[in-house]
Amino acid sequence: MNIKNVCRRLIFGNKADSKTYIEYLRSLGMKIGGETTIYVPTKTQIDTTRPWLITIGNNVKITEGVTILTHGFDWSVMKGVYGDILGSGGGAW
Repeated sequence: MNIKNVCRRLIFGNKADSKTYIEYLRSLGMKIGGETTIYVPTKTQIDTTRPWLITIGNNVKITEGVTILTHGFDWSVMKGVYGDILGSGGGAW
């Protein structure tokens, strides 16, 4: 590993590069197929609150600026206003 890659890993952590980020997401429980690429992990948001709800197929290319959510933003707003919301998804079935 060269010095540039070491510096990127120190600065960006799991989002240092596509391979590292995908390995991290898989370790959380996401199903991600082979030959998947996340072109700019530092500018891609993938919700990790319910990783078992995300399945990404083979040969998928995710470009800069993509956001993948496992919930609607409305629940986040309601939770911020009222606290915990009944009906929010729990663990994996």
